[in-house]
Amino acid sequence: MVLLKLRGREFFRGESQFVGVEPRTPQPTFPLHEHDFHELVIVASGNGWHVLNGEPHLLSCGEVIYLKPHDRHAFEEVHDLHLTNVIYRPNDALLHADRVRPYLQPGGEQVGERRYWQISADAFARLKPLLAALAEESRKSDAASNLMAQSLFVQLIVSLWRDRFATGAEHASPAARFADALSYLRQHCSQPIDLDELAHRFGYSPRNFRRVFREATATTPHGYLVKLRLGRAMRALCASDESVTDVALASGFNDSNHFAYSFRKLTGMSPSRYRQQARCREPRTLNLRSGRRLASPGS
Repeated sequence: MVLLKLRGREFFRGESQFVGVEPRTPQPTFPLHEHDFHELVIVASGNGWHVLNGEPHLLSCGEVIYLKPHDRHAFEEVHDLHLTNVIYRPNDALLHADRVRPYLQPGGEQVGERRYWQISADAFARLKPLLAALAEESRKSDAASNLMAQSLFVQLIVSLWRDRFATGAEHASPAARFADALSYLRQHCSQPIDLDELAHRFGYSPRNFRRVFREATATTPHGYLVKLRLGRAMRALCASDESVTDVALASGFNDSNHFAYSFRKLTGMSPSRYRQQARCREPRTLNLRSGRRLASPGS
């Protein structure tokens, strides 16, 4: 597999520009690539598979990703995935690496090396005017606009950091409750989950929960949960020597036949074949069915 390499000179006007905004509405399937600049990805809606350094992750609304230079990543099996890429290059002034790093990748005492985090629709709504202003300033080439873009970027990452570590309010808004529901599913996907009980737990009727879920993620709660479990299984198949049955059970499937059917439906191959191919491919993606339909270059 050829690794696509994106260069900063393709996205920045020159040495004086340090921040840019690249909307993807929608984000197409895109092959494995790397770039020589930093990137923040903020997801507005939909879902899709994001493969980061060989690790598959089901991406959905409200997630934020921090990507370092030379991270290898790809987008596969995307469904109405809308996102904004904010790209930047450190400098010796406002965007000094020591200044911005703690807000993009906090230390081990907080979240370790985790690259993904969840914000609510309320938080995203607060960020939209900031993103719009940042996009406008970054399109201009004068010195004042470059400085304003950098200051807006600092405001953006501090705002994201605050939302990342915000404590739950006693009477959370519906948007905040939905973000909590998504986080709960990700953290407990390998456990038995009654989706109707989950809806009530976060203040929804089951019918309303399904409606809100589809509007936000372009899939159903059940479909989302199955994909989360499949993602866990794919990672385990690549990282361990456990039997396929044990991987299925540890990932939340109580029926190995259902696991094999769901796995083949997503990837086009059996779990054993996926393990064999994944261990032989470097760099690798997920080998998903739609992953063979590649889009034109873009971040």
